[in-house]
Amino acid sequence: MNPLRPRRLERQPDVCIAVTRDDLTATKTHILGDAGDGLWTSASEAGFVTTGMGGTVTVPFESIGGACTLRCSPDVNVRRLFIDLVRPMFHLALLRKGAVAIHSSAVVYEGKGVLFAGWSESGKTEAMIGFLNAGAQFVSDKWTIVSGDGSSACHFPTPITIRGWMLEYLPRLGHSISARDRWRSRVGSRLDALLPSPIGSGAAGMIGRAASFLRPAAGLASRVSVTPAQLTSSTGSASPTVPLDRIFLLVTSSTPGISVQPVSPDQVASRLADCAQYERRAFFGLYDRFRYSFPGRANTLIEEAREREKEMLARALHDRAMFQVESPFPFDPVAFYEAIAPYC
Repeated sequence: MNPLRPRRLERQPDVCIAVTRDDLTATKTHILGDAGDGLWTSASEAGFVTTGMGGTVTVPFESIGGACTLRCSPDVNVRRLFIDLVRPMFHLALLRKGAVAIHSSAVVYEGKGVLFAGWSESGKTEAMIGFLNAGAQFVSDKWTIVSGDGSSACHFPTPITIRGWMLEYLPRLGHSISARDRWRSRVGSRLDALLPSPIGSGAAGMIGRAASFLRPAAGLASRVSVTPAQLTSSTGSASPTVPLDRIFLLVTSSTPGISVQPVSPDQVASRLADCAQYERRAFFGLYDRFRYSFPGRANTLIEEAREREKEMLARALHDRAMFQVESPFPFDPVAFYEAIAPYC
């Protein structure tokens, strides 16, 4: 699945997806209804089934981390299937193999592997674009695989979306985007800019409610989907696996300006483990339903994932240079690059 290094799999896969037209809930089941998460699940001798992804999916929680198979109905929402289930399953398989997935983007800059990590909407993609604009090579966006000894980082396959206004920093990339997508992005960006900020705006009543309803739609419309091939062609090359050298932990601040300061690897490891755990919240919510449905059954790897990731990251990153970067969001990718490049 790695578009930067495609090859045939020559071993047992970690995750198989089997599409079936069989009724996955045909046997006698015990049902857990919608608990505010939009899901219905059922448990029987046939397994644990969720019906909240457009279709039905049998989830083999006990075997996740090793070779396992998801059985899905043909009408399942594939995007949600991958985000809520398949991606976390890959992360756990990596953990068992002695590697870890970090919520980050990554580039090669002057021969060094540089990661930009942090919470959602903290600027990981924007930081990456700023460095690509300065001649860096693309490695990954959203998630990056780091080896257990911290020696290397590589691409994790995931959909890539960028805000339309960032296309000006990579003109060659902009030429590969359709006119329709560019138009949609401009409209979404302008609407997003007109909406009051959720922090410190003072917006209340009907205006505030309308803004909270429109903001997610405007944000989605302002983005354009790009492929790793488009990003690599815009910078001339790609680096599937790189030596890890620097990690910048991005923290969104309400004050202007960009500040950079060293931070301890242990603190970074703990926060990155917490961040990854939160990004997998839909998966863990389903696992909680599984534990309730089958009180005598568990998956130790899933239950220990956060602590194991924290320990692995602490070992892997103990001798790497770590910096915390505080800035408002969104920010100018060029200004961001100029502020942190001296620390690379």
